[in-house]
Amino acid sequence: FFGPCCSGAAPTVVFSAQRTCRLMATDIAARADRVKGALYGMLIADALAMPTHWYYSGARGIMRDYGGPITGYVKPVLHQADSIMGKSNTGGAGRGDDRGTIIGDTICHGKRQYWKSGSTYHYHCTLDAGDSTLEARLARRVIDVLGQRQGVALGALQQDYITFMTTPGSHNDCYASTAHRMFFKNLVAGKAPSACPDNDQHNVDTTDAITCAIPVSLWADDDATAADDCAKVVALTRDSQVACQLSRFFAGMLRSVVRGTGMKEACLTAGKSMRYDVQTDVFTSRGDPLTA
Repeated sequence: FFGPCCSGAAPTVVFSAQRTCRLMATDIAARADRVKGALYGMLIADALAMPTHWYYSGARGIMRDYGGPITGYVKPVLHQADSIMGKSNTGGAGRGDDRGTIIGDTICHGKRQYWKSGSTYHYHCTLDAGDSTLEARLARRVIDVLGQRQGVALGALQQDYITFMTTPGSHNDCYASTAHRMFFKNLVAGKAPSACPDNDQHNVDTTDAITCAIPVSLWADDDATAADDCAKVVALTRDSQVACQLSRFFAGMLRSVVRGTGMKEACLTAGKSMRYDVQTDVFTSRGDPLTA
């Protein structure tokens, strides 16, 4: 993401070149700070939002369970009236029952009890205040692999994902989305890792796919490569053209902000590229839309 500074300037342009290098160094430092802010911000926002996940009743339910608005790191309540984890499939995609053992034996080891059919456990009831959700933990693994390999090594990223998810004690979250449950159902069935990404046409084309693409979007030298890398990384764990395309748009928007574009302008520009009128939708919306 950071281009090289100037070098080898001719004597007649030394002063200009030095000034340019100073300006470039200042810009690079600012970009580096924003990259750091994006990664730390991702983890901070994840931990702050974690107790509020999957509240179909919105602010009313949060106020009921936490006694007011959340203003800092908070441990989730044990039970959540809105929870449908007790209606979810522990052996694969979407809704179902708790007879499957992908949750508990293959991933989210020892956590199947929280998926008991008819129960109302909070999706992250096993986490403490300030903890990272599974998705944020996976994003941290991506950061580690990028650093170790000094590049977007797709095979290494997928193998690290498999190792992390199937290692007991690697994380303490009790929830794993449909995309993960489908991937490991396929893996346990004997499919090659490349054939494990799947889609139930409802719970996989979702924005949680973008989380692991955040560090990837900030790695490449140019926007086109970053967009391609993000789509490829998303495709490692789910078969979703929608999520891959969204990750491309998000990469361009985030990189624009890192270069100094204001957030509002970046959102509006991204909306135009998606043929989506962000401003009109915000102004005309009568509430905070929630879909699941």
